[in-house]
Amino acid sequence: MQQKDYIQEFETYLLLEKGLSENTTINYIRDLQQFFTYMKKDIGEIEEQDIIHYLKYLNEHYATSSIVRKMVTLRQFFLYLKKNKMIEHNIMANIDMPKSQKHLPQTVSLESVTKVLHTIDQSSPAGKRDYLMLLLSVASGVRVSELIHLTTNDFNYKAKRIRVVGKGNKERLVPLDAKTCDLLEDYIHHERQVYDKLGNKEIFLNHFGKMISREEFYNILQKYACEAGISEHLSPHKLRHTFATTLLDGDADLRSIQELLGHSDIATTTIYTHVANEKIVEDYKRFFHRNKKEG
Repeated sequence: MQQKDYIQEFETYLLLEKGLSENTTINYIRDLQQFFTYMKKDIGEIEEQDIIHYLKYLNEHYATSSIVRKMVTLRQFFLYLKKNKMIEHNIMANIDMPKSQKHLPQTVSLESVTKVLHTIDQSSPAGKRDYLMLLLSVASGVRVSELIHLTTNDFNYKAKRIRVVGKGNKERLVPLDAKTCDLLEDYIHHERQVYDKLGNKEIFLNHFGKMISREEFYNILQKYACEAGISEHLSPHKLRHTFATTLLDGDADLRSIQELLGHSDIATTTIYTHVANEKIVEDYKRFFHRNKKEG
């Protein structure tokens, strides 16, 4: 088998057997291609020492989080090859994984989000579409990849919820408030028709009638943030984090937040408690500093 054949079979395994999303699989394959470009060796010729040299190269050029992901890719790949008897020895077996640094989720203030939403002119189909995309991001906590793949069939007006297909094709139901539901229902039956040129089922379409891309959504967000005069950097993931921390501030149960965000492991959700704890400390410092001045 040639190198490209190994990669192609691994890609099929990730999609069909592991049930990973298309985006995650693309990242795995991209990491593998980078690895083989660096190695310039056939799979059977690669040794454990080669992995160590590659890890040294990564340490000189990439952040820890990226290195961890790339090494996880290699670990999964060689484990797959060994399991399917394509290689005799798993050269990743004795390689220690670098410890990932935990970065607290970056949020954006609700005040800034409100300013951005108020900036959008909803009198045009584009404005109504953009408003709803941003509103759904912060009101439901969906990932940008989940948002752009939402179809008209995923929205249940009577039940006031959306069906979200997350990582690994896992489905979850996310409730929406009545106002957001009314706006979404109205958009689907009116403004969306302007963009429905190809018969696609996605709720949010561009002017070509195709699904809005991640890049298009990001650019839309930056455009309105700029118009609103927001100095802090806004990203789709920050809106998701803001949703989670807002729920936590409102004393929502951690398990409920886990379900709403689609986290498979509650340990991932627990990171938001650290954000809340930091906010408590900052509030205390401001309060203490103010009272010290007044005293």
